[in-house]
Amino acid sequence: MDFKTRRIRKKPKPQRVKRKTTEFKAPKGHSSKKGDYSVHFATAGGSLLLIVLLLVGIYWAVSSLDFSGIVFSFGKSLVTDETGKTNILLIGTGGEGHDGADLTDTLIVASIDYDNLIVPMLSIPRDFYILPRQERINSVYFSALAEGKTSKAAIQELENTVEEITGIEIQYYAKVDFGGFVDIVDALGGVDVDVENAIYDPYYPKGETIYYETFSIDAGPQTLDGETALKYARSRKTTSDFDRAKRQQQLLFAIKEKALSLDILTNPTKIGNIYDSVDDSIETNLSLGEILELGKLAEEFQKENLYPLVINDDPTACGGLVYTPAREFFSGASVLLPVGEEYEYVNFFVDTVMNNIQSISNPTDEIQVLNGTKTEGLAYEGLNLLSRFCLPVVYYGNSTEKPLELSTIYYKTDEEGNPPQSLEMIQTLMPNLQTQEGIPPEYLETERRMNSTIVVELGEDYLQNRIEDPFKTLEFYRPPTTTSSNDDEDENDETTVADESDDTTTGAEETTETETTTEETVPESDLTPEPAADPTPTTTEPAPNTPDTQQ
Repeated sequence: MDFKTRRIRKKPKPQRVKRKTTEFKAPKGHSSKKGDYSVHFATAGGSLLLIVLLLVGIYWAVSSLDFSGIVFSFGKSLVTDETGKTNILLIGTGGEGHDGADLTDTLIVASIDYDNLIVPMLSIPRDFYILPRQERINSVYFSALAEGKTSKAAIQELENTVEEITGIEIQYYAKVDFGGFVDIVDALGGVDVDVENAIYDPYYPKGETIYYETFSIDAGPQTLDGETALKYARSRKTTSDFDRAKRQQQLLFAIKEKALSLDILTNPTKIGNIYDSVDDSIETNLSLGEILELGKLAEEFQKENLYPLVINDDPTACGGLVYTPAREFFSGASVLLPVGEEYEYVNFFVDTVMNNIQSISNPTDEIQVLNGTKTEGLAYEGLNLLSRFCLPVVYYGNSTEKPLELSTIYYKTDEEGNPPQSLEMIQTLMPNLQTQEGIPPEYLETERRMNSTIVVELGEDYLQNRIEDPFKTLEFYRPPTTTSSNDDEDENDETTVADESDDTTTGAEETTETETTTEETVPESDLTPEPAADPTPTTTEPAPNTPDTQQ
């Protein structure tokens, strides 16, 4: 299928790069769209709304003018893309006193949707590998500086790379270092977070030394000071880069909530203390007028308006767009490659999800995917597709009749007669399928299925138009050689993904299982990326002194 059916950003297609076996090239050592205006200011954490709150507050304190008057007098319209959104690249670096000072280990694209007052925040993993450049994305800025480019020019190079990967046109950037992050959290008196899972990381880098130290934190509500918050944001050796990205976004929300709770905008003394606590910690191309314009929106955005998205390597999860290739192709380095041709699949994901972010961020739908053909695994494939694009699939299995010539998307309207929010997005991902209002009662008989709002019956016509799963054809991949038993070969035809603890089925479902021999089965996955074979050093052993070892 052609992914370009609904492209929303007019950009020249990047030159095709022939993918071939290549050796990993380590970093070589160590023009803005808005003109020459570049300003450093005091704050940290990469949180767009926090930046706005602090900057507007500082300016208000200095000028002693009424806030509304400032906005009226100095506000400047923000540049947008063709869809009316403003996209800001948030960059986190180690900074002075930290290993890998110029590696951009935090990359988040914040896209301000003015119409729906939602800001999706897309995190790009640090190990995302840029094949044409033969380096990870976190070293693009580092390498540009090593070539003698200015920080501004190096950011522009990183910005261009992010645009190519995501298909998003970046209007602004804000770069923050770890030192500023620590100082701003301490100036706020710490931040409150609910730690989902306990962390014990004996491999946390010890400053700029070649040694490790242990970082640990218990699960549950915690108040973190600056140093602890930084470690919480950076630790990954005993979790993953994707877990770390989620924690970073969690901290952004926590910083913003704490700043609001302290009434930053109305207390010049607090503003002054925060201003004095950090210096030159952020570099941005946002002008003061543009920052003030953002300030008008700040109070309208709540925590639920900030929606985190993380590019990850789980093909069954929202944002599962990359995989871990065999290390032999990259000199033993652990990297992540995008699935599909070049960046087309990632572009398609971003385009589709950003255009439907309102239905994704506030899900009210429950979706079933049913196989109406004799092709095994089709419903499971549909489950993966919709889940990867962040849609809530609660059940997959077989249709009541087989084979079906035509596919049908059955849907239930709400009390006002509106179709489900996810319907349009499903039609984008599964094009040319007929729709029908009302769901056949046999698909609503069990407790787990009774609240379904959409049922997708896949017929023979779907096989001709479906989006091929890019995880089925991975380059640079070596599946692990393991011996498995046959116990899992005969999977239940009808499977629920919403509540795995409930194993009961109806009599009708049991009949379907026994009467069919070529029904929906779940293929044993050979797509699980190899676990990173990291060394297991003790806290007294030196860590490799290379930029790639930064957490």
